[in-house]
Amino acid sequence: MSITTINPSKRAAGASTPSRGGDLVALYPRRERVIAVTGGKGGVGKSTIAVNLAVAYADRGAKTLAVDADFGMADLNLLLGVAPQKNLLDVIGGTRIEDALVSCHGISLLPAANGSYSLESMSDKMRHRAFHAIESLSADFDTLIIDVAAGIGANQTEFAGAAADVVVIVTPEALSLADAYACLKVLFLRQGLRRAYVVPNRVRNKQEGEEVFSRLQSLVSRFLDLELVCLPSVPIDARFNSAAAAGIPVVKAYPDSSAARAIRGIARKLDAVAVPDSRAQATGSFWRELLAMESPEQRKAQK
Repeated sequence: MSITTINPSKRAAGASTPSRGGDLVALYPRRERVIAVTGGKGGVGKSTIAVNLAVAYADRGAKTLAVDADFGMADLNLLLGVAPQKNLLDVIGGTRIEDALVSCHGISLLPAANGSYSLESMSDKMRHRAFHAIESLSADFDTLIIDVAAGIGANQTEFAGAAADVVVIVTPEALSLADAYACLKVLFLRQGLRRAYVVPNRVRNKQEGEEVFSRLQSLVSRFLDLELVCLPSVPIDARFNSAAAAGIPVVKAYPDSSAARAIRGIARKLDAVAVPDSRAQATGSFWRELLAMESPEQRKAQK
């Protein structure tokens, strides 16, 4: 299985060809995107990459909403340096979702709650009440970045399965590779995932990133009919920690750092290789996918 490249014959009608600068392609600031960032294992840098990716798109003009879908152990607000007064649990309880949004660093954040057992173990009724509330924002944003919690439970698989693009973060550690494979397997079997994007994170150099991708690809190609696409790797960079401690995304705090350049490279590459059909009306498709997960009984209970 080889790394996917752009096939011009499959480009959507009327779509422009991205201009190239070096080995990177320009972003499409106004196209629709729904990107779920996951990884299977906690501690691989998933939230850091998700929040920086959201800011990178916003810096190019996208109307971006970051959704903290790590419901019980939320930390996007910490990475963004904000202290929300309301969160998704309040929204489920009846607070207007607009009152829970926080604007910061050019994006809007829908925060979850850190240490909330109620959110982490929410019932189907609570989960779909949350889905309905989030759906009301569909006209306000063209780019959604969803930080999916580690693990393979219902919350994680339903959010990731509804997204147009699934990005899996993996590090050189053997446990990270194993858990990334487990995550992909569940999404393949339960959500029908057929294509996923891989970001090798915390690598020493480009070669190590390629090796990490190759190891994961080898596992997947043996057991799953799933296409993997390699995105630019993210190097070990102490400025991630410095930026996080300051509550500022690294693409803002250190825009010329290797870390920030890698994040912008991921955004460009993802826009270049994403299947056009999956990106057409992506935000609307995301809401429909979430709401379609309800059973008739659950839809009746919402009325």
